[in-house]
Amino acid sequence: MNEPVLPLDRGGGLATAVLFGFTAGVFGLLGGLSVLYGPAIGVGGVAIASALRGWRPEQYRTVALAPAILALAILAATAPPVPAAELFGGLSGLAFLLWAADDPSRPSGGGRRAVPTIALASLGVGLAWAITLAVPGRAADIGLAGALLAAALVLLAVLLARLPRLTLGSTRNA
Repeated sequence: MNEPVLPLDRGGGLATAVLFGFTAGVFGLLGGLSVLYGPAIGVGGVAIASALRGWRPEQYRTVALAPAILALAILAATAPPVPAAELFGGLSGLAFLLWAADDPSRPSGGGRRAVPTIALASLGVGLAWAITLAVPGRAADIGLAGALLAAALVLLAVLLARLPRLTLGSTRNA
């Protein structure tokens, strides 16, 4: 009787779930699994995770991400090292971040608010894919270059996240 009334304009919209499901489905189609199982794992993981988030977001918020993460992990583990699969693997990861930002327990627009944060990850995906296409060599060499690039981007993201807290040229005495 005294339950709080949530506004109707909540996050968890269908658009981010469809985008995530599409990219995961194409990633499954390009991966190493069969034409039936790959897309079924990708789209099924997104559908189960979206259903869990929409059903009771306050109780299952962290558990709801597990089916989507598991689906992406299975698809990534079975994907061949070809540029198209790598591209849709990266796009699926970005779509996951956008979908996770559009949380149904928060006001709508989470995906739009997360765009500046996701833009840095998008830059990393674009750079990694460009390196894959441009650098001739063995897959191990390209993987090492991608890992170093990813580590550099994570360090840059941590630095940028702490930037507002840094006080340059502060003359305050302790």
